[in-house]
Amino acid sequence: MIFRILTLILLLLPGHIVLAKVTVSVDHSPIVADESFRLIFESDRKITTKPDFSPLNKEFTVLNSSQRSHTKIVNGDISYSQQWILTMITNKTGIIGIPSIRFGKELSKPQSIKVVAGTPVTKNKKTDDIFIDVGVNTDSPYVQAQIVYKVKLYRAVVTDNASLSEPKISGGQVVIERLGEDKSYETRKNGKRYVVIERQYAIFPQVSGELNIEPVIFQGQTGGGGFFYFDPFGPRPKSIAKRSRKIKLNVKPIPDSFTGDTWLPASELNIQEQWSIDPGKLKLGEATTRTLSVRASGLAASQLPAINSALPKELKQYPDQPKFEESLASSGLIGLRQEKMAIIPTEGGKYLLPAIKIPWWNTSKDKMEIAELPERYIQVDATATGNIEDQNISPEPENEFVAIENNNTKVDSAIDTQTFSTLPNWQWVSIGLFILWLLTVFMWWRSGNKTDTKKEKVNSADKTGNYLKKLRQSCKRNDPHITKDNLLLWARANWPDANINSIGQIKKFKDVDIHNVLDDLNNHLYGKATGQWNGAELLNMIEKIAKQKKNKAEPIGKLEPLYRT
Repeated sequence: MIFRILTLILLLLPGHIVLAKVTVSVDHSPIVADESFRLIFESDRKITTKPDFSPLNKEFTVLNSSQRSHTKIVNGDISYSQQWILTMITNKTGIIGIPSIRFGKELSKPQSIKVVAGTPVTKNKKTDDIFIDVGVNTDSPYVQAQIVYKVKLYRAVVTDNASLSEPKISGGQVVIERLGEDKSYETRKNGKRYVVIERQYAIFPQVSGELNIEPVIFQGQTGGGGFFYFDPFGPRPKSIAKRSRKIKLNVKPIPDSFTGDTWLPASELNIQEQWSIDPGKLKLGEATTRTLSVRASGLAASQLPAINSALPKELKQYPDQPKFEESLASSGLIGLRQEKMAIIPTEGGKYLLPAIKIPWWNTSKDKMEIAELPERYIQVDATATGNIEDQNISPEPENEFVAIENNNTKVDSAIDTQTFSTLPNWQWVSIGLFILWLLTVFMWWRSGNKTDTKKEKVNSADKTGNYLKKLRQSCKRNDPHITKDNLLLWARANWPDANINSIGQIKKFKDVDIHNVLDDLNNHLYGKATGQWNGAELLNMIEKIAKQKKNKAEPIGKLEPLYRT
């Protein structure tokens, strides 16, 4: 009895010298490829150190894990067990090794399991009750171009607790956006009826090179019945997991033949304009609204550039904030950028509106094209009603008023003097207090306005300084990707009205040298440039611009206005 008590004390003591024994087993056999199974590690001693299961990721996909422990005392005999249960899946067949896993000071012994193929699946014939089809619209996209990734889950049986994982990317940086809601419909394959869940994603690769879309995984429980009949005497529900195939992509860099300022890979891009008043019937001094719209298939709205429209100086324009919209089509995402501006002619005559040209890359034809809004002439009627000079405004009433005022100065003065001289004292006091109150309100408003303006300037300066600090750090680390993000944040803080969304828009600096360093950054991000990017030159240029902005009220590095007035 004393020996058993001592044994129990040793088991409960932390750091006891008795080493744990770890065994490995699976919950069922045979193990079928693309179907889940449970791998169980069991220790006869308590282990507080968290084991590292990452060596399993080479041959298996770990879906989830859990842990449990159990202590049993039977007739004075004490037994203890601690289990780690991993639900896993593999698409390989044959003898697969399970490597050693470290549990504190102990290592589990390496094991091997046999994985057999499931129901035969040929290229054009699928007979599984559950399977996943995936595909892309292109396996060799351009950088920043849209990839439409489509997932179809086929189920011929009822499933419970079902889930479908989101796509994961390896080998590169991407932006993923889900396209709309899931679609559900029925179909028939090889005489078997399936319920299909269809899901689409838009994937935008941010760097060129090899890119992998890892398999999506379905998990659930299946019963003995199907969607279209019920069998109460069928087999008991079981856990199942299926996964899709892996897709490899080769992302191409920006081609050398593209000469535009902003890289725009799309299947379709066009530019349109609308006028609130026919531009052939404009009147002097009368305002009209011009709406310019750029629509692109395969691009997000944020990727579309600003629309530069230079007008003659006789046509004053007042731009509104741009509007961004996105919609879905069978081909994927459609981005829209819309810019409105009020235009007021200040002189009559015939004026030329220059053409607006936007270079873009047609991904369907694999060549550069130019979306163009042709130049056009507009006529401003200087003799129409809208002409300011023809309106019934005459200087005569002003002269007449002055003459009357001059002729009656003494009379008015006498009347005023008499009127004010007869006011009682209490009214004089009231007038004085009222004037004093007005002065107090004015001084309070002026003081508050100055304080708000000062705070706004201080906050803006603090934000700009913080972005500049981060930009310095990323340049010194020679990291082009983080530098790009910090550069855009810094530029937006310096020129909040310029709506800067890309590196190309920062090229509108008056300092010509900035073009070269920005082109070098773009080539390392999206082009064919090789070797390590050096951020010293870009940092030097940014420091000069920041110094100019600090020393001058009107900074040399200011962006040119998007619209000329």
